[in-house]
Amino acid sequence: MPILNLLPALVVLGILIFIHELGHFLACKLYGVRVDKFSIGFGPEIFHYQGKETRYAVSIIPLGGFVKPSGESHEEVGSEGLKAHDFLAKGPGVRFVIAAAGILMNFALAYVLFATVFILGRPILSSKIGGLVEGYPATASQLKAGDRVLEVNGAKVASWRELTGAIQTAGESEITFYIERDGSDQTVMVLPKVEEVNDAFGKKHRISRIGILPSDDYLEEKYAPVRAFREAGVTLGNFTALTFKSIGYLATGRLSMKAVSGPIGIFAIASKTAKLGIVHLLQLTAFLSASLAIFNVLPFPPLDGGLLLFTLIEWVARRQVNFRVQDWVTKAGFALLMLLMVFVMYNDLANLAFFEKIKDLIHR
Repeated sequence: MPILNLLPALVVLGILIFIHELGHFLACKLYGVRVDKFSIGFGPEIFHYQGKETRYAVSIIPLGGFVKPSGESHEEVGSEGLKAHDFLAKGPGVRFVIAAAGILMNFALAYVLFATVFILGRPILSSKIGGLVEGYPATASQLKAGDRVLEVNGAKVASWRELTGAIQTAGESEITFYIERDGSDQTVMVLPKVEEVNDAFGKKHRISRIGILPSDDYLEEKYAPVRAFREAGVTLGNFTALTFKSIGYLATGRLSMKAVSGPIGIFAIASKTAKLGIVHLLQLTAFLSASLAIFNVLPFPPLDGGLLLFTLIEWVARRQVNFRVQDWVTKAGFALLMLLMVFVMYNDLANLAFFEKIKDLIHR
C-alpha cells in the first residue's frame, strides 16, 4: 500500500480519536478536574506542547489516544490525600459523565456526518445492471449489461437495494422487468432461481435470484436539512442496533470472528473509499465514529465501558469497588484486548491476501 494511500486513513482515525478524547477533556474541564496529558496516539511522542496544566502530544502509534486526568488512581494520590481537582475526588455521577463523554462525542460526530452526507447527497448504487452471472436465469434472458431497471412487477425501483429487494422477495413466479436500454423502454420476463442462503447472522432464508451484478453507476440520495437530520437519526439508530446484535452473535458464537475488521482493514477500506470522493469518505467516517462509540460502551476494562460499569456498581452499592480488584480486572482486560487486537490484525492481513503474497515472494 503506497504511503500516500495511508493519508486518508490517518486523517480519519486522527479525527475520530481527537473527537473522542476531546469529549473526556471538555468534561474534565467542565467539572474542575485537572488534565495532566492529552495524547493522540500511543508510545513515543512525535511532538508536544506544554500548556499551563496540560501536556498536549501526538504520539507515534495512531491506534488510539488518551486523556490523563489528575488523581485518577490511588497510587498517584500519595500521602497528601485527594485534591479538589483530582478525578477520584469527584462523586460517581461526575466520573460517570467524564467516562461517557468520549462515547457521546463519537455518537454526535456520526450523527452530524450522516446528516451532512444526506444534505450533500448520499451515494447509492443505481438500478443499472453491470453484468450477468453464469449459471443464473439472467444469462438466458433478454437482459443485458447496461440496462437500467425502472420497475419490477410494476413497482418502481431506482437503487440497487430496491432492485435486489424486489427480486429476492418475488417468489418462484416469473418476474416482469421494465427496463431502459439505449434511450428506449422495453419489458423483459425472467423466471428466477430460488435458493436457500444464510444471512450475515447465520439464519437461513429462501430468496429469488436471477444473477445480475451492479454497475459503478451511483445515484444521490439527497434531502433538505430538516429531513436530512431526521434520516441521520434513523440511520444511526439502525446501525447501532445492528452492531449490538452482531456483538451478541459474536459473543454466542453464531457469527464468525472472521467478520471483524481491525486497524489494518480500516486503513485499506479508508484508502479505497477516499478515491471515490469526499462524500463516500464522510459516510465511512460516520460509520467508524459510531462503531468506536459502540465499542467503548462495552463493559470491558480498560474501555470506557469498564469505568462506567465500576462507577455504576459504586453508585448502586454506595461504596467503591476494591481498588485491587479494579486494577486486576483492568490488567486482565487489557491483556485480552491485546490478544483480540493481534487476532483481528491477523484476520485483516489474511483478508488482504498478505500471507499468499509473502509466499509468492519466497517461491520466486
